[in-house]
Amino acid sequence: MKLKALTLADLEQVRLWRNESLSALRTPFLLTQEQQEQFYRDVICSRQAGARYWGVWKQPPVTRGIVVFDDERLVGMCGLENISWENHRAEISIILNPEHQGKGHGEKAVGLLLDQGFNYLNLDNIWGECYTCNPAVDFWGKVTKKYKGSWVTIPNTKYYSGKYWDSVFFNVTKEDYREHENTLPQPTQAPD
Repeated sequence: MKLKALTLADLEQVRLWRNESLSALRTPFLLTQEQQEQFYRDVICSRQAGARYWGVWKQPPVTRGIVVFDDERLVGMCGLENISWENHRAEISIILNPEHQGKGHGEKAVGLLLDQGFNYLNLDNIWGECYTCNPAVDFWGKVTKKYKGSWVTIPNTKYYSGKYWDSVFFNVTKEDYREHENTLPQPTQAPD
């Protein structure tokens, strides 16, 4: 997996995935192609925007040094939004192609995104919100636990499909992230 800059064509595909996931969204309305193009111009292409987004790309598998197929595949979009530079914090966002959910791609993308936030954007806290009507709530619980982050439930924060749902807020700090990274096996170095 790797993160790459997004093109307008990538965002059109993401729009279609997004429009199939209304229960997960803070604003559950369908986006038009024109709205997505405006988002691309105003946010993706702007260095002044309070957000940074990347495409999540699945790299071709390699077997015994041979690439099995030669194209990368866009499997999602992730980003850090509502960036507060003075407080060194941002909200995490991810959307995956429904066909690629449940295959470990989301967890890898979150790891890459935390790396970007903590090691390149100098953030200290990356947080998120997930509604309990969103099937991804268990995913976020797993990710939060993996990085020893914090988790709290707030009742009745989203009205969707005729009823109120709770929100879970979670966060991972730079310290939590680095502690996790330091527990991973380190590659061995060749002797001098």
